[in-house]
Amino acid sequence: MIRARLINRLPAERVNKVGVSANDLKSLVLTDGLKSDIFAALDSKDLADIKIGFFFAEQLLKPGGDKRFDEDLLQTSLRLFEIGTRDVQSHCVTMFALLGQRMGNYRELMLRALKGDDAQARRKALLTCRTFLNPDEIGPLEVFENDDYATEVGMGSHLIYELRNLALETIEKMIGRQFKKFEKTEIYKGKNVVFWWDWEPFHKWKNSIWHKLKLI
Repeated sequence: MIRARLINRLPAERVNKVGVSANDLKSLVLTDGLKSDIFAALDSKDLADIKIGFFFAEQLLKPGGDKRFDEDLLQTSLRLFEIGTRDVQSHCVTMFALLGQRMGNYRELMLRALKGDDAQARRKALLTCRTFLNPDEIGPLEVFENDDYATEVGMGSHLIYELRNLALETIEKMIGRQFKKFEKTEIYKGKNVVFWWDWEPFHKWKNSIWHKLKLI
């Protein structure tokens, strides 16, 4: 397995008995051999190889420190993003935000991620939306009002529509306003209750005559 080559580069004693942490990579030096193993993992057909390749790349990356490495990572990320594999696109979006903001199609790529099928890619694009949206451009974020990604608040805790809430909070920051919070609930996939913040106060503000006159 290609990923074994990367794991074998780590110290014998690691932070956790299971898995790999960012602290485990602190002692590594980005040699040509390590770069070669990273790109071999990213070029693999095995999803586990690709994911650990991105993990090593993201932890060892120092934008601008090795321009050839940066460019190769960016081009590899562009290729993998177009393939559209779930659980990979989110890593590509991270690379775009770190390395690709000067690309002519940066905004287009990030808008695609914002509306894509991969929930984690949507999340990362949402978190970095100020790098590709205009200061008061909230329209692309309004699609998140009906986003269906649900996650637990904590281990064994209740579910929330995380991206609905995150998008609403982002809009508040962009327009410099805070809306009253009213919690909504529904049954998620016929099983558990899921919670999220009601967007109606935002719509009342947006549709008000005062806002349309640019007075609020």
